[in-house]
Amino acid sequence: MAIFTNHLPKRKSIQAVMSSPNPNEARARLATTFRPGELIWLVGERYDAALSIWTLEILRVGNFGRWVQQRHSFDEAADVLYFLGETTLGDEEFRVAREKNVMFPKSSRQDHKA
Repeated sequence: MAIFTNHLPKRKSIQAVMSSPNPNEARARLATTFRPGELIWLVGERYDAALSIWTLEILRVGNFGRWVQQRHSFDEAADVLYFLGETTLGDEEFRVAREKNVMFPKSSRQDHKA
């Protein structure tokens, strides 16, 4: 007789997810993907209450050494971070985006270390 166990993380209760949206958990989870000392700008964050999902957009240096704008989604109920894609930016696009946005909060980087 085979015994199966569930090794998946437990889902959060609906009540915990339905409480006031706070981006700190999504930011902390995203921060686990950053390299030490990496420069990151927070371009945008949006919360979809119907799905309990945060969408975060950041600027960073991509794998090929060019500046990119990346989109990530954090599903609060499943406690999962998804990578949604990236767009390469030209030098002028990066300069404008950097001037319009703020650095990714350092407190979020310290909350959750990989």
